[in-house]
Amino acid sequence: MKIKLFILIVLLNIFLKVTAQNLQKELNKNAVKIEPLDSLNSQVFNLLSKYQVIMIGEMHGTNESANLVLGLSKLFTKLDDSVQVGFEIPSKQMLTFIKQHTDSSILYSDFFARPSGDGRASNAWYNVISNINNNHKASIFFFDTNLSYGDNRDSLMYLNIKSKLIEHPNWKTITISGNVHNGRLPFNNKNTAASFLVQDTDLNITDKLCSLNHEFESGSTLWNDFMPINSVFSKVNFDNYLFLYSNNKSNNYNGIYFTRRLTKSESVISK
Repeated sequence: MKIKLFILIVLLNIFLKVTAQNLQKELNKNAVKIEPLDSLNSQVFNLLSKYQVIMIGEMHGTNESANLVLGLSKLFTKLDDSVQVGFEIPSKQMLTFIKQHTDSSILYSDFFARPSGDGRASNAWYNVISNINNNHKASIFFFDTNLSYGDNRDSLMYLNIKSKLIEHPNWKTITISGNVHNGRLPFNNKNTAASFLVQDTDLNITDKLCSLNHEFESGSTLWNDFMPINSVFSKVNFDNYLFLYSNNKSNNYNGIYFTRRLTKSESVISK
C-alpha cells in the first residue's frame, strides 16, 4: 500500500511539473504585453474582439482591474464598438448618479457617499465610472442585487447582466466584480454569475464570454500586503500582460491579466 501511494505521489509530481512547463511555454509564446494601460494596442483588440462579454475579476480595493476596464472601454469605442460596462454595485445605491450623470453625483450616490466596506467604493472605481460616463459610445449599468445578500446573490447578478445583454445584443459588455463572481465554474457547489451566463441556453454565449482573473507578483490591497509570489505567471518578462488559455473548458477563467505590482486604491470617502 505504501509503495502504491509513493508511486502515485511521484506520478502526480511529474504531471504537475510537466503541466507547469507546458504552461510556461504557452505563456512565453502567447502573452500579449500591455504598455501603457490607458492606451491598449491592436494586439489586445485582436485577442479579445471575438468575445461579446468580457468579465474581469479583482481583489477589491485595488487599481489594476479597474484600469483594465477603462482601457478596454477606450479601445473598443475607439474602434467603433458600442460598449456597456457593468459594476458590482446595487443600482439603488447609485440613484443620484443614474438621474444626473455628473461626477459629483457619483460621490453623492449612497454607494460612494460613505467609507467603503469592502474596497469597491474606491478612487479606482470612481475614476472608471467618471471616465466612461464622458465617453458617448459607452454606457454604465449596475448589476449587484438590491436585496439583502444571500445564497441567491449571484443568480440575481446574472439576471441583471442578462437583461443588459438582451437590451444591447450587439454591444461589447464589460463587467468588473470580485473574482469569485466572474469564475466560469461553480464555487463551493454554487453557481456564480458567470457560470449562470455560460449555462444559459437562451443567450448561447458560452464561447462568446471571456472571463479574466487578475494575477500579480506582489503588492497591496486596501486591507492586505503580499510578499513576492514566485508563480509561473511572474516568470514572463512583461510587467503587464494578457494571456488566454488554449483549453478554456477545464479552467475557471478563460485567461489571466497579470501585473507585476498590485496597488491599493483608497476609499473615495475617508473614515
